[in-house]
Amino acid sequence: MLGSNACVPTRYLAQDEKLLVSIEPQGLETIEPAAIEALYQQEPNRMVFGSTPYLALYNFGKKFYDPLKIQAKIEKQQAKAKRRIAEAGADSLKIQRLRERYNNRIESLREKKKNGNFVMQLGEPPAIYDSTQMERTMDQIDIFLNSKGYFNHRTSYNKTVKNDKLVYIDINIEEKAPYLYSELNLNIEDERIRRIVESTRERSELQLGEKYDEEELTKERDRLYQLLKNRGYYDFARAYIEFEVDTSFAENTARITTIIQSPEQDSAHKVYTINNVYFKTDPDRFGIPRDTLLYNGVEYVAYDHKYAIAILDKKIDIYPGQRYSQRRTSTTQRKLADLDVFQFNNVLYTKLDTPNDSTYELNAFINALPAKKFQETAELGINFTERKPGPFSSLSLRIRNVFGGAENLDLGIRGGLEYQVSLADQNETVLIKEFGANAALSFPVILLPFTNKNLLAENSPRTRIYAGYTSENRQEYTRSIYESGLDYIWQRARNPLQPPVMQFIFSPVNLNIVQGDILDDDFRNALENNSTGSRSLLESFDDGIISFVGFNFIYNTNDFTQTRNARYFRALVELGGLTKELGLELNVNDLRTYQYARFNPDYRRYIPLGGQRYFVYRVNTGVVSPILGGNIIPYEKFFFGGGASSVRAWQSRRLGLGSYAPLGVELDAEGNQVIVRDYSVEQPGEVLVEANVEYRFNMFSFINGAVFVDAGNVWLLRPDVTKPGANFEFDRFYRELAVGTGFGIRFDLAVLILRFDFATKVYDPANYKEDKFVLPNFKLADFLNRNNQSTLQIGIGYPF
Repeated sequence: MLGSNACVPTRYLAQDEKLLVSIEPQGLETIEPAAIEALYQQEPNRMVFGSTPYLALYNFGKKFYDPLKIQAKIEKQQAKAKRRIAEAGADSLKIQRLRERYNNRIESLREKKKNGNFVMQLGEPPAIYDSTQMERTMDQIDIFLNSKGYFNHRTSYNKTVKNDKLVYIDINIEEKAPYLYSELNLNIEDERIRRIVESTRERSELQLGEKYDEEELTKERDRLYQLLKNRGYYDFARAYIEFEVDTSFAENTARITTIIQSPEQDSAHKVYTINNVYFKTDPDRFGIPRDTLLYNGVEYVAYDHKYAIAILDKKIDIYPGQRYSQRRTSTTQRKLADLDVFQFNNVLYTKLDTPNDSTYELNAFINALPAKKFQETAELGINFTERKPGPFSSLSLRIRNVFGGAENLDLGIRGGLEYQVSLADQNETVLIKEFGANAALSFPVILLPFTNKNLLAENSPRTRIYAGYTSENRQEYTRSIYESGLDYIWQRARNPLQPPVMQFIFSPVNLNIVQGDILDDDFRNALENNSTGSRSLLESFDDGIISFVGFNFIYNTNDFTQTRNARYFRALVELGGLTKELGLELNVNDLRTYQYARFNPDYRRYIPLGGQRYFVYRVNTGVVSPILGGNIIPYEKFFFGGGASSVRAWQSRRLGLGSYAPLGVELDAEGNQVIVRDYSVEQPGEVLVEANVEYRFNMFSFINGAVFVDAGNVWLLRPDVTKPGANFEFDRFYRELAVGTGFGIRFDLAVLILRFDFATKVYDPANYKEDKFVLPNFKLADFLNRNNQSTLQIGIGYPF
């Protein structure tokens, strides 16, 4: 490290200033280092290979930073705003627009003056070592360790100064034995509350023998608070709950007494019951009376009843005669929000003035403001493949509450252009045209006979009927797909007060008609050469009807930004062609029918490491096969390897099969025919195995980086004499996993993630001429030209 300290810019430091470049916790046994790092009161400058690139970037940007000049611009904008507003006279609307415009400009300049210019914000300012901040860090560490039960811990730190300017800190932590719960007691004067708490002690966050942890005490306070708020205690507050901790009884033990105080003016807390429930579904018009309809004890009030009351009733958990419950209040709001026909909703309560026989009552008011009837969404972007950009766009329209039963109709069209390598000339690219349209109508219930629309009513059910059309015009073929289907969708949460983490999609009816034509003779020859006996790829391009029953299960504990410690699992099952077994023949104009089974499980794990750093891995597998006497698989149902969300060092759909190498013939410089590896033809497989590992980290401001390793391949299920090594075998498949690695840059633009992944091949199991370890062939210039060693993958969103 000393040899590279010259790369750290210290010339800008004053004589008595030193740069903090490292703080490392030492001696931790059970505490996560990330938890200690979060307590630092002064963050060190980040070092990369002995240098501080972020600090260097900040110093470079500072050369162009002039706060006095920025202040002059602020004053100029203020003066200009004052003059323009004066010129506007009494035009209040124009004055408001001018104020908004100039306030935004001035605020942007103030932010620039405070935080520096764009380049400075990409970097980080110098972390001038401050001993006072270091002492505060040690205080915070002591407080944290005590909160985790390590009351006998010892902490200290060592400061090392290198080159007279660089400060390295080692924090020494000796945890020692933690304190354990030895006794758990209750001190609750209100006998009714005491009985409730005692009846749920097995669900307590505090258990004998466990380690003392203030975070667990907070969780127990929240549990008791929610418990009582769900049992009618409308006025109950967290402040009534206290914990008394006694650590003097025995060594390394803690006795906890849970105290629930009574109200100051009463010996017992009040239990409230719901008297009346009012549901309002439109905004107020003062002076105009609403119409009231009574259904299941709830009074629906509206100027115009636009929503079916029988549907709204299934989304309400609050009824007269019930005890007040915070949980039922929250689930009512969540269910109404899931309908996506209201802009927002809330539930308010008012107390009745006089108790009835010592019974305390509330009136509940459910207020739901309708959302816009029509909602349009437009998207415009660029696909960048084969070094050429191609535009794509989509337009969608949602029409809410179509028939008055909270049904939503979605209409959409989409189109795009993309480029691919020419089959005739690898140095040329050809245009791919795609167009599609779709319509989907969703109902907020499960539509089945004899269910009274109550099936899965607690799980935000939906029935979706959809139809779609997709047209694809490629160099090799044209293909049109007409789709129709029926889906039943429902979801579950681990806790009714939390967002759903499980989604179920059952698709009993799916009918697709596929029509197309092979345009390129070379592609037709390739399909014929790659046909495998009864499983002909060529026949999979025949016009046909694809009918299937599907089930999709998704378990996801992450959020949109993928920042949680989370898991994701998806399992998709499809059974095609069952109509024939049920005696329903779909033969229309001699269209081919397909009978197949397809299974595709996908598991992902997201692990935060602190400081906007994450470790993510994924395992994705699949198998598809003809069944029930069928011998052809639809082309769309095969598995493919390679591409922006697969093994990124291979172009999309070009990885595989196994260790088999597709070969072609080219002319060399002298006009002689030579055999070469053919990457032009897609490689459809019946077995998929792939795994990805990715380390994600923040680089500058909204720019994130990633280092990744991908492995995977696709295979056939059965041996093919014309394709040695293409079939899947348990005793050798792991030796046929293609491996790629690379570096990614991601621009977090809030509304989307723009991703650039630079990937190169490490191990190519189908490399038939040379060593399969191909990483030594890597050249940085490969990313700027078309080659078979490295590739640039561009995508929207994370790869997984």
